[in-house]
Amino acid sequence: MATGYDIRYNLLNDARSMLYEKWHRDIETIRYNAGAKNEQIPDMPEPPTAAQIKALAEELYEFVQRK
Repeated sequence: MATGYDIRYNLLNDARSMLYEKWHRDIETIRYNAGAKNEQIPDMPEPPTAAQIKALAEELYEFVQRK
């Protein structure tokens, strides 16, 4: 059985994965759209911050805690 620490660790990793996957999709979309329009690639979005990852993990944890 998973401990509270295991659950929080897994949620933190899940949040990180979710945000980084979205970030990579956003970059690919920007590159694709720029290429399709023969435009210069604009500035890329910043990668997710630790604060954003923590905030999403906390949101996921709240959902898990609901009855």
